[in-house]
Amino acid sequence: MNINLPKEIESELKLAVAARSNGNEGKARVHARRAAGWAIRSWSTRQGYSNRRKSAFSYLQNVTSDSSIPGRIRDASSHLILRITIDHDLPIETDILDDARLVVRYFLDKD
Repeated sequence: MNINLPKEIESELKLAVAARSNGNEGKARVHARRAAGWAIRSWSTRQGYSNRRKSAFSYLQNVTSDSSIPGRIRDASSHLILRITIDHDLPIETDILDDARLVVRYFLDKD
């Protein structure tokens, strides 16, 4: 990414890539979700609305139902909180890392 990421977000994205490289898609999804959620939290903090006790999952849930957020960002956020199937797969075709990067870019650039 060519933007300056707060260290915790950048670290989570790197961990997501590493987990995927090691064949652990579940762990990659967890790290991607954290990165995106923390980017939303970072934006919320800049707006004066943050609650640091909220989970990354909670921030993503809020975005999915916020009609003021562009549809592609809501969609990417919803992908990050989808429940996996009993076969440990996502029920849709998507790249969770790309979804996380999209959400991160949007919220770190938003103001």
